[in-house]
Amino acid sequence: MKKILETERLSLREFNLEDSDFVLKLMNSPKWIEFIGDRNIKTNVEAEEYLKSNLIKSYKENGFGLWVVVLKETSVSIGMCGLVNRDTLEDIDIGFAMLPEYFGFGYGYEIANATMKYAKNTLRLDKIVGITNPNNIASIKLLNKIGLRFVKTIELSEKDTVLFFSTPTNTKEENELNKLTTRFFSLFTNAEGRIPNVEEIENIFISNGIIISNTHGVPEIYDLNEFIAPRKKMLSDGTLTDFRESEILHRTEIYGNVAQRFSFYKKSGKLNGVYFESRGMKTIQFIKEGLDWKMSSVAWSDEK
Repeated sequence: MKKILETERLSLREFNLEDSDFVLKLMNSPKWIEFIGDRNIKTNVEAEEYLKSNLIKSYKENGFGLWVVVLKETSVSIGMCGLVNRDTLEDIDIGFAMLPEYFGFGYGYEIANATMKYAKNTLRLDKIVGITNPNNIASIKLLNKIGLRFVKTIELSEKDTVLFFSTPTNTKEENELNKLTTRFFSLFTNAEGRIPNVEEIENIFISNGIIISNTHGVPEIYDLNEFIAPRKKMLSDGTLTDFRESEILHRTEIYGNVAQRFSFYKKSGKLNGVYFESRGMKTIQFIKEGLDWKMSSVAWSDEK
């Protein structure tokens, strides 16, 4: 069994035919079926054939592939992670999947991040991309966390539409916009005892910035003062409690001293004591004032 790499808690090795039980279990787990698809592998014989004709075959043809994720402490196989050379993509993409009982421990990021470094430093691959089901929020977050950014929606086949992620080309500028956007989202959080700081909007925006809500198709347009006062009241008088809002994914485009960002987000809290959660899309416009980026407008529409 060829070992590929090790992290603090995990190791990555090549698949072999003795892994048929594990492959059968993983490929019939609920999240695999939901987000990757039913490969109609229902027996050990079919799992062995999949190993020979796909996973093991890739090692021979490409020098890499999808590998087994193993817990070092117990030697238990918990998932797969690796690199895929698809006929339908120009670049190599990173793939990962985990058994459901190992969700939530940070294993996905630990092994995916190590795989990205292995691809660059050992395999000398110039570019790694990522694809995922549009509804797979955990996968979207992980792709963002390992440095890939949403580019576009593509069709791998007639019935397989996925989100395509790649390495950003303007990292320094985008990092500044990421920080500014994170500051904006965090201003409204009053969960876990946090005190919201809505007035900070004045430092994030240009002085004549505008904010627009358009969930119902009738735009509500605010200048900064008109927006700040009612939000500050709601977040401090008990009307809106346990509120938090954050990005799920984004696409940012930069051209010279202007930029725009499409930001898919989620939010949750209690409105008048009733719990709610929802998602939506914001479009954020940025301009550069001297050396600093600032927001000039934000418009959003919540999912109905």
